[in-house]
Amino acid sequence: MSRWTGLGPALMRFGLASAGLAIGLGVVAAVIALATDHRVPTTIAVAYYIVGTLLFLIGTFPTGGFSLLRGTMTQRRPTGFRGEPIFLFGIVLIALGIIADVYSF
Repeated sequence: MSRWTGLGPALMRFGLASAGLAIGLGVVAAVIALATDHRVPTTIAVAYYIVGTLLFLIGTFPTGGFSLLRGTMTQRRPTGFRGEPIFLFGIVLIALGIIADVYSF
């Protein structure tokens, strides 16, 4: 059995990938905000919203493995980052965008 199989390691891998994605996107958004004289928390929130929405839409596309129309997994393997459910990354980024937006006052 591989060390990357099972629920525990899968959740750890998903958490690390989500954190890396959020940190990387936040740094890029902060640099853009500072370069364009915009508020950093607001720009980070908007970046999380936009990228999260795109990832959610890509991940829920019927060939992406999960179909919202059927509500079940399709027969095809998910496309994307190591077969991870991309729409979950989108949900995480949208949630982080909401948090950043609420606390940006």
